Amino acid sequence: MIKLLSPADREAKTRYQIEQVDIQLTKEFSKLPADLVHSEVRRVSQRLLAEAHFTDHVAVLTGRFAAERLRAVGAPIVVPDAWM
Repeated sequence: MIKLLSPADREAKTRYQIEQVDIQLTKEFSKLPADLVHSEVRRVSQRLLAEAHFTDHVAVLTGRFAAERLRAVGAPIVVPDAWM
């Protein structure tokens, strides 16, 4: 039997899942400033939530998009030998 959640319960569940993503990404990207990780998770989740018709996958997508961006920010700059 499927139990339907109230809108308030769905919102709380989504908020909890996003908080867990934030915690996980803060650990994964420990070499980056924690404020940068938090702000990226917040930015991505707010944008996804603003356009979401349902929120089932917002936390998963937040994790993927934020991690992708954080990898790009934290990646070392590689200068090809030909440029030197």
